[in-house]
Amino acid sequence: MKKYVTGFLFSKDASHLVLIKKKNPPWQCGLFNGVGGKIEANELSVDAMVREFIEETGVTTHKTDWTCYAKIYRPHYYDVDVYFAHSDLAFSAKTIEQEPVHIIKLTELPNNIIPNLQWLIPLALDKQADFLIPVLLQEVAQARTKA
Repeated sequence: MKKYVTGFLFSKDASHLVLIKKKNPPWQCGLFNGVGGKIEANELSVDAMVREFIEETGVTTHKTDWTCYAKIYRPHYYDVDVYFAHSDLAFSAKTIEQEPVHIIKLTELPNNIIPNLQWLIPLALDKQADFLIPVLLQEVAQARTKA
């Protein structure tokens, strides 16, 4: 099973968010997603989040900045740890690799986002939520429709 991280860096006042416009994998091409990638062998999830964020945005964060608030998995396919952090370093994020980095006003989220961001972003901002234990979501395989 492949293991991944994705993270959302919000400005301190939660008015802005760092997102990346995806080119890969093909099903994400043209859609906005959090910043992240694969967890390397023998790497802790939070270490992967810190590494991926600096690799993709040039912004150095620390393990203590990130809160893992959700785990999304599809048995036999993938496991994704979802993180958030709040820092005005969000305004320093820039494109480092091939996928462009965007600093987006929360009130102006684009329509072309990965579908689960519609609930993952508000969940990360829920001040009443206790994320000592991350929310666990098991995805199911999509049923194929006959043409």
